[in-house]
Amino acid sequence: MVPAESDILCEGCGYTLNGLPEDGRCPECGKPVAESIDAARTAPAWEHPEVHRPAAFVATTAATVFRPTQFYRTLATRLDTRPAKNFARWHWMIAAALFTLSAYVHSWWEFGSLYPRGSLPAWVQWPIFLGLGIAVYLALFGVTKLAAFLTNWEASYRGLRLPINVVLRGMYYHAAHYLPVALLALATVVGYRLLYRFHVLQLTLATTQGYLYVLSGEVIIGAGYLFQTYWIGMRNMMYANR
Repeated sequence: MVPAESDILCEGCGYTLNGLPEDGRCPECGKPVAESIDAARTAPAWEHPEVHRPAAFVATTAATVFRPTQFYRTLATRLDTRPAKNFARWHWMIAAALFTLSAYVHSWWEFGSLYPRGSLPAWVQWPIFLGLGIAVYLALFGVTKLAAFLTNWEASYRGLRLPINVVLRGMYYHAAHYLPVALLALATVVGYRLLYRFHVLQLTLATTQGYLYVLSGEVIIGAGYLFQTYWIGMRNMMYANR
């Protein structure tokens, strides 16, 4: 049975605290009841209108990326999802631009900037670049929605209280974690291109394979990083009371 929204859960272990005195402790883990009832959950800087927008965006991004446990442990989960979605939109656009630029530079291996084989005219390249950026943005949006739906479904199956709006708030702020992954990808493809351009590396089969192995490793590491930060978010919201 999924706990009702009116139930008071222990933020330490999820035990139902209904009827227990506020000065008592959770019978399951010993956490003070007052810490679960009056948990210090608040809206992030992005949702405070008095904070300058660029500063709020940077502050919220930094808090999400560098202190994810603290961020989600103090995130108010029952507020409107629209501000969080607007935050995610900015990060989806930034990540889409970075991933698209990475793909564009990487494509030079095939189209000739690193190893001349001819090139596509600009009037063909720019529509491809724009279309790829839109496709990446839609993919990030779709993955977020799918992950939120599956998280809500599995939580309900396991008897955990993670309403879809709570999951979406967490997933929207999780969009900030695409930034380091996209920056790493761009740094890799641009870095290798510069190494070849300035003849630090020679264009050989071995160096080409090394470059592709590095990119493949980053895909695995990036996926693990995104899942780990997603789990940190869900784990620190699943027993939230407000």
